[in-house]
Amino acid sequence: MDNHELEIAVKRFSEGDGQYFDIIYDETKTHVYYTILCIVKNPADAEDLMQDTYLKMVESLPRYRGQNAFRGWLTTIARNLSLNALKRRRRELPTAPEESVLQFEQTQATQEESSVLHELLDVLSDDEKQVVIRHVVLEHKHKDIAKDMKKPLGTITWMYQNALKKMRKKAGEDDA
Repeated sequence: MDNHELEIAVKRFSEGDGQYFDIIYDETKTHVYYTILCIVKNPADAEDLMQDTYLKMVESLPRYRGQNAFRGWLTTIARNLSLNALKRRRRELPTAPEESVLQFEQTQATQEESSVLHELLDVLSDDEKQVVIRHVVLEHKHKDIAKDMKKPLGTITWMYQNALKKMRKKAGEDDA
């Protein structure tokens, strides 16, 4: 679905046709999920924040004027909610030792299930992860990534190439 068709679905949803929510969700869910995951680095938190993002989208839709691409607007909501959640999480400390042990066990299980891709992505900065995931997984063009991230196209292509070099180096170290 191109941006124009998505804008039509958004307009129809904002006019009260609820069936268009599913279309909007299906078209944006992968992008929103990976945007959040790049920030919070926890799949369970990312899923919760996805729900919050779509609730905030519905709540804020009357203020959406269509001047910007909808995906970019929705990504901004996801990014802001994720950054706020990350700040809250950093301020909070576990209250009981049992919680720390439980969190450690969950993290350890998650790490055991993670793929080689996750290990390779760990060597990248947050911006590099976002560029790689958006380009490779979400198949976004570098110019669209540059626009959404408010960076020059040359910077995005450099970040992508640099990220690939880092990932190749990490893969080479693991093979040795």
